[in-house]
Amino acid sequence: MLRKVIKPLGVVLAGILCIHLNVSAAEKDAKKSSEPAKKAAKAAPKKEGAPAKQKEAAAPKKEETAPAKQESDPNKVLATVNGENICQKDADQILSRVGNQIPEDQIPVVTKQILDGLITQKLIMQYIRDSKIEVTDAEIETELNKVREDIKGNPDLKDQTLEQVLESHGSSVDTLKNDIVISLSLEKCIGKEVDDDKVKAYFDQNKAAYDGSEVKASHILIDTRKTGSDPEMTQALEKIKKVKAELESGKDFAEVAKQYSDCPSKEKGGDLGFFKRKGQMVEPFAAAAFSLKVGQLSDPVKTQFGYHIIKVTEIKKGSDVNFEEKKQAVKQSMMEEKARSLIKQIREKAKIEIKA
Repeated sequence: MLRKVIKPLGVVLAGILCIHLNVSAAEKDAKKSSEPAKKAAKAAPKKEGAPAKQKEAAAPKKEETAPAKQESDPNKVLATVNGENICQKDADQILSRVGNQIPEDQIPVVTKQILDGLITQKLIMQYIRDSKIEVTDAEIETELNKVREDIKGNPDLKDQTLEQVLESHGSSVDTLKNDIVISLSLEKCIGKEVDDDKVKAYFDQNKAAYDGSEVKASHILIDTRKTGSDPEMTQALEKIKKVKAELESGKDFAEVAKQYSDCPSKEKGGDLGFFKRKGQMVEPFAAAAFSLKVGQLSDPVKTQFGYHIIKVTEIKKGSDVNFEEKKQAVKQSMMEEKARSLIKQIREKAKIEIKA
């Protein structure tokens, strides 16, 4: 999808910050019960959540992304963020890019993901405005040219212009420019905190993310995506704690998974196969798994899918890697982590009212 084309954008923050480039994430969310579930459900499992390994498809035809039917008032306020409104038409504009690619009964799930992304985007734009961070026209044009060059290097898109590629995904150059402003503004804000010494220290502490190390793990999931109230979340947490207690008492992990897990992997005793530190599992899940020794149980791990108990069953150590070869990738990881941390801080201080 478009995210691969936008790869050169600043420090590649678009994927986490700019919702119109992240529609595919919401779409994938609606098509599976969890990221780990997708891998376990396939006969020949492909590592879940690994878009970098998937073949880039040609830009879809417009009829394949026909807008989903919307009957609600386009001016209906879905949420307010520090007094600024997010309306139904904002969500509909993004939802239309997914169109008929998702089942109708999954549209509410996708819409919820889109609204959350719009809230994040609104918060970031407010932060940039209040911080008086400026991005020049020349800087924007430099990033646009990088995207144009990336399109030329993509066999499926090389005969198309940037404008054509964006239009085929329901976007525009103006929208992309907005994303560039967001990405570069955050890079200016965060980049000053990331010097070479800190990058090297981060690399030394996180070599497993860059040396090809893999772990094989099983998990038990208590799905909370349809859980709305605090009491229900508390109930889910208590349930996963009960699951761990049973495991610690000596019960077989595979049998407990079959009894309690909400992930299709329960049919395999919760087995997810091997996965790498980055790019295949959602971050909290991967971080927890790679912190475990073989046979060790995790504490309850919270992701956007629910609560997990993870057990690592095998570890494949990676090979030696050269820091200089990985320096840019390490810096990018640090920038993305700092961006997420900044977003979390901004969100905690914000006044957000969900009205839908």
